[in-house]
Amino acid sequence: MRSHLPGVLLSACLLAGCAGADFRLPQITAAEVDRAALVIDGSKPGVASNARSDAENRALVSRVANRLGDSIGPLCRQSEIEPCWFDITYDADDEVNAYAEGSNRIHILRGLLRYLDSEDEVAAVVAHEIGHHLGDHIAEKQDNAAIGALLGALLMGAALGAGGYDPAYDTSNSGQQAMEQSMRLGAQIGAISYSKSQEREADLFAAYILARAEYDLDKAGHVWVVLAKMDDKTHASLLDTHPAGPERIVAWDKAVAEVKNSPDLLPDPD
Repeated sequence: MRSHLPGVLLSACLLAGCAGADFRLPQITAAEVDRAALVIDGSKPGVASNARSDAENRALVSRVANRLGDSIGPLCRQSEIEPCWFDITYDADDEVNAYAEGSNRIHILRGLLRYLDSEDEVAAVVAHEIGHHLGDHIAEKQDNAAIGALLGALLMGAALGAGGYDPAYDTSNSGQQAMEQSMRLGAQIGAISYSKSQEREADLFAAYILARAEYDLDKAGHVWVVLAKMDDKTHASLLDTHPAGPERIVAWDKAVAEVKNSPDLLPDPD
């Protein structure tokens, strides 16, 4: 029974209304995903690394942060983000990662930058993390953690009751310990990842952010091919959950097409 708890919690979390996207996401088909998978398989084998120094990486991240920050105002106003400012930090850490956290903070690590060649690709990663802030995904993850903890407690309470548990005879306090463990597990599962729609929404925001900063969207989109090839090395927020690489590439291409046809360079609310 315990081995099925994560799936039960995630299903219950979805039923309880865990947050999804607030902006209209491009629709994709299975055939389009299959074609994208062939593109990934047919591209150059492996993933090459570069030899930029920490000083060069810091300068690159700073340049990207300034360029994105100068053009993001209308997107902040649309998402009601105030102040429209993001603390984008380069970490000299070899973990392949990039992530957003509270107070509009974003971290991009050396381990990930090692595999990104162009400024456009780096800008895509930073813009994606900004997208999580614009979509209020960090707060939504915290809500999901609270829901997960509650569901964990309810499920464990039901299991203990079904097993005839009586706290009056629990001299070792094992029932309380089991309840606390279940709540911790539920909270971890609730907060462990962004939902599929949140990841795609962050990508959609990223396309609009990059367009406003006049980055090359096609060059920027190559980052998803690179990450798809190295997803066995990465547990960054960009890849630790779905959508899978081919699906993400299709969604990105459609987001780019939407951006190029947008009269105001703002995404449409769902």
